[in-house]
Amino acid sequence: MEDQNIVRLMEEGLAFFPAERAGRRPVWNSNPAWTGVALADLAPGTDTKGLFSSHLVRVRKGCEVPDHLHESQWEWNTILDGYGKMILDGREISFKPGDSFTTPPGVRHAVAADKEDIALLAVFVPDPK
Repeated sequence: MEDQNIVRLMEEGLAFFPAERAGRRPVWNSNPAWTGVALADLAPGTDTKGLFSSHLVRVRKGCEVPDHLHESQWEWNTILDGYGKMILDGREISFKPGDSFTTPPGVRHAVAADKEDIALLAVFVPDPK
């Protein structure tokens, strides 16, 4: 199978998003505090009554989602494209397309792109506690 860039497919309208049924295409928004990081909402929490949210995240080569935590949400990420590293509670973990990782509430984490852009799917679920 030919290797395809999922971000390019989405930007060209060749990948389907449920939000498109409602007449909305995902819009990329740059994070003003994080250089080289952009996010596109696929299912914002307002659409799911707060049950979960899902987002596409793009990190440009040499950039990162800096160290942070989510106090009341679980985060599940799947790498769609690119190679980089995840720093999870101080532990560095290299990743490639197809890898997934889950971060519990209150655990510090960061995502860094190495020599190429990365794209990942991020899903957030409130902690039931």
